[in-house]
Amino acid sequence: MIHSRQRTWVAYLAALASIGVATAIRFSLHDVLGEHLIFSVYYLAVTVAAWAGGIRPALVTAVLSSLLANLLFSAPRGSLRINNAEELFALVLFLSVSTVIGVLSETSLRALARARLAEQQKDDFLAILAHELRNPLAVIHYANLDHHRSESQRSRGRTEIINRQVLQLNQMIDDLLDISRVARGKFRLEFQVVDASDVVTAALEKVRHHIESRGHELTVERTAEKLPVCCDPLRLEQVLTNLLTNAAKYTSKNGKIHLQVGREAGSAVFRIRDNGEGIPREMLSRVFDLYTQVERSLDRSGSGLGIGLALVRTLVELHGGTVSAMSDGPNQGSEFVVRLPLYNAEVTLGGRPIGGDA
Repeated sequence: MIHSRQRTWVAYLAALASIGVATAIRFSLHDVLGEHLIFSVYYLAVTVAAWAGGIRPALVTAVLSSLLANLLFSAPRGSLRINNAEELFALVLFLSVSTVIGVLSETSLRALARARLAEQQKDDFLAILAHELRNPLAVIHYANLDHHRSESQRSRGRTEIINRQVLQLNQMIDDLLDISRVARGKFRLEFQVVDASDVVTAALEKVRHHIESRGHELTVERTAEKLPVCCDPLRLEQVLTNLLTNAAKYTSKNGKIHLQVGREAGSAVFRIRDNGEGIPREMLSRVFDLYTQVERSLDRSGSGLGIGLALVRTLVELHGGTVSAMSDGPNQGSEFVVRLPLYNAEVTLGGRPIGGDA
């Protein structure tokens, strides 16, 4: 309610300012136009009022503009008299068109408000859904671990399968929560200067079991020099974890995954290549879009929600970096490249390192 009232006052203030501007323009053109087209420039004021607040501000602006135009630009000056049919027609036309502008703008504003409300409701629903799913999953996970410890060797294969699926679901829920937080403006990053190699080590520890369980050969190539980056270490680790998990997921068993970390032109660069399913060329420009899924022949039932790569791009861009995808097509493997600016203590924004709170 308060927001609606504020918007209404803003609309009327914008209308008054636009009426003033339109009047000034009409005065400057009076020597050329004389007593003709006295309402034409006031369509500007009506449009601004309608865009800002809908039909009511538009109609109020139209009435005020018509009175002001008659007073200032129609003979005799200072009179509201309508002298002939031409002036009456011009007034009726101005008020009619202004009404149409107001109605169309009101319709657009209401549609936009409904769309924003629906978007907000969707984000709230996703957040609630993720939180509600997390609790039972945690119970299942720990109960399965306890069962795994007490079971015989023969039965442990089943508990390991359950554990992998629970961890995968938990990762999807975490991604869902993060996307929801970003959409609602509640996402925060805790920046600090770290060596990129340390983040890589943490990410590898987290995904190594998943990669090895599929029989993949993982090779890591990293420079010996330090690569200081100003980042949220947990979020950068999440970026690398998502990309490595994605590579393992869409590469046939006993495949190859290569992670390369180095310095290129003042940036820390992370390259993750695989010899898996690849990405169709027409999908490369959309692979980071939210809810976009590439048709894959592997694991179709577990293809995810289409938010993992969208979250990767969001996190990387919040760090002032870029992420890109390359592939020669289906069955040709793929490569994802993350570039983050290296930290430079001499370059600051507002007295703090580049990449402050998002």
